[in-house]
Amino acid sequence: MTPQQPPSITDVVGLGIFLASLFYSPEVAAIVGPYLVIILASVVGASFALKRRSKTTRLSALWYLLRVAGLAVIGTVSLAAIFSSYYDGLTERILIAPVALAIGAIGDDFPSVARWFLAKFLAGVDLFRSKGGTP
Repeated sequence: MTPQQPPSITDVVGLGIFLASLFYSPEVAAIVGPYLVIILASVVGASFALKRRSKTTRLSALWYLLRVAGLAVIGTVSLAAIFSSYYDGLTERILIAPVALAIGAIGDDFPSVARWFLAKFLAGVDLFRSKGGTP
């Protein structure tokens, strides 16, 4: 019987699977590992959003952190799938951590980020529209 080689860790999800395999069977760790990464990245991102927020009570801050991190946990896989469908070189596995971190970091600033994105998009449309009408 040949000795089994340890798994190589090529990305942060692989690290999450490895850490989960310390407590769970390999089959369960393959499912729990990505969610471990999503939860950790979303909590780190939410901590940045919490830092920008005005000072409140500890209970209110904890509720805010859990709410923003929960939103990141819910939306991460869907957004990672959407982004990976547009970019062939990126897989959902690679995008999980940055998307969770970004959603958590944006926090309650989604309306202002959406307005900024919409303004940039409409400026691009205006740029193309003005060039299209001139000879």
